[in-house]
Amino acid sequence: MESYCDGLIRMLLKLEVVTPLENENSVVIFATGCAIIGIVAVALDLSLYVVRGQSILKLEHGKNTIIFLFAWAIGSFIMGYIGQLAKLFQVSLFACALVGFTWPFLCTKLLQVLMEKESEVEPEQIPVDEVSG
Repeated sequence: MESYCDGLIRMLLKLEVVTPLENENSVVIFATGCAIIGIVAVALDLSLYVVRGQSILKLEHGKNTIIFLFAWAIGSFIMGYIGQLAKLFQVSLFACALVGFTWPFLCTKLLQVLMEKESEVEPEQIPVDEVSG
């Protein structure tokens, strides 16, 4: 059995698939890879924001960027961990990129939709006359 670091290096740098048979830490290796890709996602978004003044991830960069960086990484780690426990993904760099970029984005969009629904004003109810019979 190889170590946690060996498995992480194999997946991230050698682009190899790490199986549970080869490394007993494959679930944590995958989740860590997702967190690293999550950090890369925010760093790329920050670069785009500095160069073009816009954020694809709809983040307001500035003093809060470091918070976004940690939150995105933690979210990616948790989603990668859950996805790996559910055996949804192969322990590979491609799957890490998929989780690291899309899961936090989808969660962000879901939260935005929920917040918009909450903030919408409910239409006024029209009083109905009762009919007595």
